[in-house]
Amino acid sequence: MKPAILLIAVLMCGCAAIEKADRDNTERLLAASGFRVLPTNSPARQKALETMAPYKIERKLKGDDVYYSYACPDQNIAYIGNQADYSKYRELELQQEIANQNTASSENTVLAAQEWNDWRVWGPSAFVPPPRVGWRR
Repeated sequence: MKPAILLIAVLMCGCAAIEKADRDNTERLLAASGFRVLPTNSPARQKALETMAPYKIERKLKGDDVYYSYACPDQNIAYIGNQADYSKYRELELQQEIANQNTASSENTVLAAQEWNDWRVWGPSAFVPPPRVGWRR
């Protein structure tokens, strides 16, 4: 019974670490794309932060203007940006995804080459029988 509980606890900690890394990455991309960081240093901002969905980018309308918000309640901040900022965020996100895929592809190529080179230890005689000298039918 105890190993199962330990396994569940380890898995939950691993999932939490992955989610934290994803949130940190999103926050870096938002800041790099021009979103403004607004601290919740007033009661009105604190109330607004509480009404926002945490760790989700939300599209909102204010009159004819479109803006995007991202709430980070553990740091008491919100990221606010316009359509141009959001477009830049999506572009950076796509560039990062392409870079991650290229890295994974090159790592797989290196691993495949290393695996093939592992067979060279045995030499060609391991796969090709030696020639029969002086043998006739």
